[in-house]
Amino acid sequence: MSKQLQLTVFSVVVAVASAVCAVYVLVQPAERFAKSREGTPFFTPPVIDPDTGEALDLDELIRHYKSGG
Repeated sequence: MSKQLQLTVFSVVVAVASAVCAVYVLVQPAERFAKSREGTPFFTPPVIDPDTGEALDLDELIRHYKSGG
């Protein structure tokens, strides 16, 4: 087998493996990528802070009440 053919076969195998992995990640994302460190889903709408009435990011509100201040 010539070196050019070996390189071509290797390149095709790597390209196919990369495409399969990309499709898998897009179709079946890992559960840990769907939520933040606080356990809230990404892309949640702002919530109203019960103390001040202003709109806050949900993670910011959780951090505020977890820290006690």
